[in-house]
Amino acid sequence: MKEVELERLNVLENKINYIGFNLEAAPDFLKDVTPLEYNAPKVYDEKTYKLYRFLNVKDIEILVTKSRRLDELAERYAKAEPLYKYMENNADNGEDYSLFVRMINNTNIRNIVDMEEEQEKFRQEIPFTVKYTNAYKWQIFYDDKVDKYFMLASTDEEDNSAMFYLLKKKIELYYKEKECNEDREKLSELWKDKNYFVYVPICNEQNSERYLKNSEKADIENYLWYFTREWPNTYEVLDEKGNKFIKIVGKTKVFDKMESTYVITIRNKEEAELKYKLIKALFIISYDTDGRYTFEPKISEENGLELSYDEKIINFSDLPDFLLKETVDRAKETEDYKIQNKDLKEDIKELQKEEKEKIEEYHEKEKEIVKFLQCKRTFLGKLKFFFAKKKKVSNKKEDEDIVSIDKDRMKAILSDDKNRYSDVSDIAKKPYTVEDLVNTCKELEKATKENSNIKLDIKALKIKVENLNRKIKNANQYIEEIDKHRKSIFDFWKFANKDEIKALAEGEGEEVNKEPIKKVFDYENDMESLAGKIDSVQREKLNTKEQDAIFATSFILDGINITNKEQLLEEDKEKIEQILNVLKKEYRENILTNGQATYDIFGSLSDDATKQKTLKNTKHRENEKNKFKVLNINNDTTVESFYNSLRDIANTLKEESNKISCPIDISLYKASYEKLDGQGFDKFCISPNETLNRLEDKTDVKHVYLYKINVKEGTNIIFYSNIVFFENKNNTLPLGMDISEETLIDLDKYDLELVNKKEFGINIAKDTYYSFIRKIIVYEYNLVNIDERRKTEEK
Repeated sequence: MKEVELERLNVLENKINYIGFNLEAAPDFLKDVTPLEYNAPKVYDEKTYKLYRFLNVKDIEILVTKSRRLDELAERYAKAEPLYKYMENNADNGEDYSLFVRMINNTNIRNIVDMEEEQEKFRQEIPFTVKYTNAYKWQIFYDDKVDKYFMLASTDEEDNSAMFYLLKKKIELYYKEKECNEDREKLSELWKDKNYFVYVPICNEQNSERYLKNSEKADIENYLWYFTREWPNTYEVLDEKGNKFIKIVGKTKVFDKMESTYVITIRNKEEAELKYKLIKALFIISYDTDGRYTFEPKISEENGLELSYDEKIINFSDLPDFLLKETVDRAKETEDYKIQNKDLKEDIKELQKEEKEKIEEYHEKEKEIVKFLQCKRTFLGKLKFFFAKKKKVSNKKEDEDIVSIDKDRMKAILSDDKNRYSDVSDIAKKPYTVEDLVNTCKELEKATKENSNIKLDIKALKIKVENLNRKIKNANQYIEEIDKHRKSIFDFWKFANKDEIKALAEGEGEEVNKEPIKKVFDYENDMESLAGKIDSVQREKLNTKEQDAIFATSFILDGINITNKEQLLEEDKEKIEQILNVLKKEYRENILTNGQATYDIFGSLSDDATKQKTLKNTKHRENEKNKFKVLNINNDTTVESFYNSLRDIANTLKEESNKISCPIDISLYKASYEKLDGQGFDKFCISPNETLNRLEDKTDVKHVYLYKINVKEGTNIIFYSNIVFFENKNNTLPLGMDISEETLIDLDKYDLELVNKKEFGINIAKDTYYSFIRKIIVYEYNLVNIDERRKTEEK
């Protein structure tokens, strides 16, 4: 409806005519009111609507209250009166009538028209996420005692468009009913007419338990939060035919920080039961096994949510086979650990025995050294020690013990092997449950933990034995030194009279090399600080010409890359001419729009220095760069001069790309409908969401390529920071990357090493009512510098 027509309808008399009633008298049918027995609760959630349904306008009573919408519901209902009492203009009703006239005056006819158009769309398709922007305007409640719906409108609200729209439709339906002349068949058909249904939320109304109990709905919401880390909402929807279905609406991460909306639709009790059991089973499996099983949320082809394990979607019908396979595999794994633990325990016994023997050996040598140190203090002691005989130690018993231990270990392993599952078919005969898998995983966890503890004990014992070996080695060297001087009494006497000999060296502890932990870039928390730092560096290191060169790549990158070719093809020349013609056309349109002459006396100063602009809520006085001035584009620009400009920009970019480096390890993204070329300059975005949003929408294309490039700290890349897009003559430009979050990489300097490939679906909303699933194919690469790799290979 044209704005002129809307303005005319906003006159009071015209509003009344548009809605369809006489100003001073209520339609008779409004006086046929059913007495309500609504029990208004003292406390209720005014902002949450769980039940949406299509209602015939004839089934909704209109009540008007003098309380505001946000007042207590009990107070609002207590002051409520049927609408017709406010529409009567008489001596006893002057105040209420004045309030009604004010309600009409305050309501803009545009809002009523918008609501009418909105409801027309709802009759074709309900909103994709069930709720909608104007839902709060429909204050509709249900009185279960008299089986009646009623609207609660307020005299103090600025906008009562919902009430007047409802009144308009009720009046239209009333006159249509009169035309039927009480023909029951015609009336029945009329009451089924979609044009007289409204899609509205029912306030303060809990979902029914027809498909799922309320406790089960709460469980599903908890389980879905566990998998997605986003809280969903459960709605119950009834269509105009009374058909009921449940919609669970939420969000989930689909790749890195990218999120997608999902809508799970449940149409009957059987479907509800299967969905509930599946989600509950996967939750228990994941939660009760301490995350041993991680189920990844994915968007299904029907806009819903699926859970996958090892890239395979798990449906309810898959659960028996899944439980069988995983329970058997975990049971076998547990048995393997038990046998390994048995073997390791034998290793511990050996090490403990070795430790004991080493301690005894060391103590013997220590006694000999102590004896020498004590004897060397006196004359007689020295003589006694010199003429004493050395004991010889036999290793026969030690060898026997080792053989015995080996035999015992072999017996234990063979005995344990008999208890292992020897035939898979014997295990597979049993149908396993979630409880079986959880218990098996707990057994496995116990065996795994025991294995880990045993290995730590073995490691500690090995260190002890190694330290004892070092001590024994030092003691042997000490004793050998003593024995070396026992060949001659005079040599021994001289050696024993020396000052105190260096003490025995202690065993050495294990050395642990720890690399410093690198900071990982987090888009949500680190973007602002990174953008400010980058913008500051580029203002310092890049001159105006270099900044302009980056600015030019934001709209003519294809042309710049063409100039890097050693030999131009005919199609390349045509492409450059085509780019120039487009720019010339824009230039001419720019002159017509802004009234500029060929010679602009202002140059690049389109505004004076006092004019303030805003960039991300920060004020500044800088002018945006003019692409026609940067490229020297005018009506007389030739293809040759344009080509030279592009080549000059390409050379500038080659030089300046070495000046700026990435200050942190980061991942960059590029969305495209085509395969990545991997040559020349190319743009990549810090945010995967932004690069997808920038992609031209092609609904006929079923998939999109998303390239993820892992960039190491110190890699030479250029950023599209604020200084690229503004002149900054007054030095008032805020730091950051508020215009674009893109970067520019010279791919000729790098190789792209493929490290991963995956696919996922994302829900793309065309508007409030429709959405479609787009398949995203992700290629993840590491960016490797060609020169650095060559140097490494040469070494």
